[in-house]
Amino acid sequence: MNVTISEESYGRDVVRGDRKIVTSASVFGILRQQLAKNIGIKRIKGFLFHYGWEMGATTAKEALQTETSLEYLIKHGPILHIENGHIKGIKHECTFELDEQGCIKSFYSYGTWFGSYEAEEHIKRLGQSHGPVCHTLIGYASGFMSTIFGETLIAKEVTCVGKGDAGCGWVIKPKKDWDNEQEDDGELDFSNETPIVKELEYTYDQLLDQKNVVTQLANFQKKLAEAIVNGSDLQTIANMMYDMVRIPLIIEDTVHRTITYSGLSEEKYLYLKADMESYLKENSPKEFFYKKVLPFRKKTIKTDNQERLTTPIILQKEVIGYSSFVYDDMKKHHHEEDYLFLDRFATAASLILLNEKTKFESFERMKGNFLEQILEKRIPASEIIKRGKYTGIDLEQNYYITVMQYKSTQSTIEDEFLLQEQIFETTFRFFNERKLNLLVGHRDGNMVLLITKETLGKATIYDELKNYHDYMIKKYSLGEFKFGISRLGDDIQTASNGYEEAAIALRLTSKKPIVPFESLGIVGVLISSKNISGIKMIAEQELGPLFETNDPKNIELLKTLYLFLLNGGKLEQTMSDLSMSMSGLRHRVNRIESLLEKDLRDPNETHQLLLIIKSLIALGELTIE
Repeated sequence: MNVTISEESYGRDVVRGDRKIVTSASVFGILRQQLAKNIGIKRIKGFLFHYGWEMGATTAKEALQTETSLEYLIKHGPILHIENGHIKGIKHECTFELDEQGCIKSFYSYGTWFGSYEAEEHIKRLGQSHGPVCHTLIGYASGFMSTIFGETLIAKEVTCVGKGDAGCGWVIKPKKDWDNEQEDDGELDFSNETPIVKELEYTYDQLLDQKNVVTQLANFQKKLAEAIVNGSDLQTIANMMYDMVRIPLIIEDTVHRTITYSGLSEEKYLYLKADMESYLKENSPKEFFYKKVLPFRKKTIKTDNQERLTTPIILQKEVIGYSSFVYDDMKKHHHEEDYLFLDRFATAASLILLNEKTKFESFERMKGNFLEQILEKRIPASEIIKRGKYTGIDLEQNYYITVMQYKSTQSTIEDEFLLQEQIFETTFRFFNERKLNLLVGHRDGNMVLLITKETLGKATIYDELKNYHDYMIKKYSLGEFKFGISRLGDDIQTASNGYEEAAIALRLTSKKPIVPFESLGIVGVLISSKNISGIKMIAEQELGPLFETNDPKNIELLKTLYLFLLNGGKLEQTMSDLSMSMSGLRHRVNRIESLLEKDLRDPNETHQLLLIIKSLIALGELTIE
């Protein structure tokens, strides 16, 4: 069978004006479903609103060609709405007032749609919604009413069958009225949405920019990796950073001391440094970020003269410094992108500093092992002096030996080991920053330091250790540090004797954190004479029953006696040291006098007893905490 339709069968003059296309509601339902699938539920709101607006505006323009009465058009609009098959019925009430120029003075319209095709199709294709779904209908109503009034009127659906309500209720008001209400529910945002094509163009531009940034970042990371492998220092990679991003860079330690900088003249850097120091002093401790352990990953700081984008340099879970970009005006920069480069730089800086730290600590530990060999007399004097020159220390000079004891509240073996490592490293760095070259090692659970007189210069050994003690107390607030100092040694082969002197002095640090051996007086002479058996014999004779130190009660009485004698017989001070009542202390003193059969008010008796107890402590025969 052959069917032919001739050209004359087309009606060229049938369609006048805009062409009408008749289709079923289910087709729009399928379209809605596909739009939701491809551009998302949220994005179809704007699409369908603008689609409905165009339909409503076109219908209004056609109606205005034959009738200009607003009352007629307001009543006729819903009829056209029904004829188009969008709704089955409508209840509508509109109140408005115009001025002399025909402009809206007031406008309020509300009503209900019955049988919304949109609500039916949405439930059928996508299920019940959390919000109104008749976007085409409110677009249609908005476009129609705006066109016949010549001003922007926006419809908002307040109830909807699509979200489970009994009916689809709506309100129409001028756009400015909606804006004045400052609603924050976002229901009207889609009326001003950017067209999808524009969004895609903007997204493409953003992706292109991001691609360029990622390419730059990858190139920068490659250069950083090559620089680290080739052994470059921190200044080299700082200069590399500045050459790439052209933003001045400053690297500082945790107390705001300069490590290095790039992209700034010395004069400009000193000016910015002084400005930042003033800023830090004016801010409260909570904002003084340099004092915190790990307060942030990224922070911006603004003063009157500069803005900084800062990130910490972290090494072994500890903040060791900060790297910062410095801006004259941060608004001219994309600091989110800048941070990507700054963060990579901070990582590279931590690797370089780790390498430097490892080399430094390895050298210092080698020196520590050397000190242990000296104290154990495993090396002849000539070899000691020769090796000392390799470490930068002239061991032909006079020297001091110091023994440091440190205690803390650490509970586990792992915590104790970690603390020991941290204190060891802190000690290296403290004396290194003060330009003092010394040997540091461990022995008998304590830290041992050998410092030459030449290294100290004009300072005294006591003053240097006092500075070190104060620094350690500040850094490790929960720790307790005590020091014993030997006499000045003149022969490196007798360093072990100096160690013994420092250890004896350390045992007598109950009242003072730093005790030089020279301050022990006659006690030092007695101990250094090695007359241990004689000291024990006198102690047993004078202390009588209290000499039995295996009894905890005797230890308590000896401690009371020792502090009482150290305080010159002052009951108030002794009571405070022992944290006990006056009556309890008097009872103990009377008991001690009874057991010893001695008068503790007799200076000769008390002097001899104090000397005996100090000697026992120095010998390690008695421990009083």
